[in-house]
Amino acid sequence: MKSAHDSPILVPQTMRPAFEDDTTVEAFSLLASLTEIETLLNNTWEPNIRFDLQVSPANPVVTCSRVGLQSAIMNLLFNARDAMPNGGVISFVAALIYEGQVARDVELRVTDNGFGMTKDTLLRATDPFFTTKTTGLGGLGLPMVMSFVHGAGGRLYIESEPGVGTIVTFRLPISESDAQHQPASPQLPKAN
Repeated sequence: MKSAHDSPILVPQTMRPAFEDDTTVEAFSLLASLTEIETLLNNTWEPNIRFDLQVSPANPVVTCSRVGLQSAIMNLLFNARDAMPNGGVISFVAALIYEGQVARDVELRVTDNGFGMTKDTLLRATDPFFTTKTTGLGGLGLPMVMSFVHGAGGRLYIESEPGVGTIVTFRLPISESDAQHQPASPQLPKAN
């Protein structure tokens, strides 16, 4: 049995496989990737959970790991589902973010009306192995999402209020060549 003195070595060794995904970086259609996720959810989702998908009419090309992006989104959707054991609504919004007339980022936002998190929980939400779950696996989902988003050059934001729900937002840069070809269009509204 390893001692506590070995923990600086054991923790990274334990986490490494969880954070290693298919790191093949490619340019791909965000809409196509989201359609694959929606198809999966429509065939497997619990009937007491409503899934509301809102996607910008523009179809940006993102350059990152497709598997990493889909894993990040699925982690967020499963967290939202787990926060609503009696059912509810999960909203998923994908919208372009503009600087002037040029689209620079795509914003992906998952909102639930579940338990929400306290300020203390929110401060630790992306800590590896931190979990509030009493059964099953937990503690790697949000750290994996954060690792993917930062590795793809993006930013992650989490807002939560107990009894109201949680909003997890991440922004990813869109392909430079695609940024110049996105027409200016209204952005989707911010979640309430």
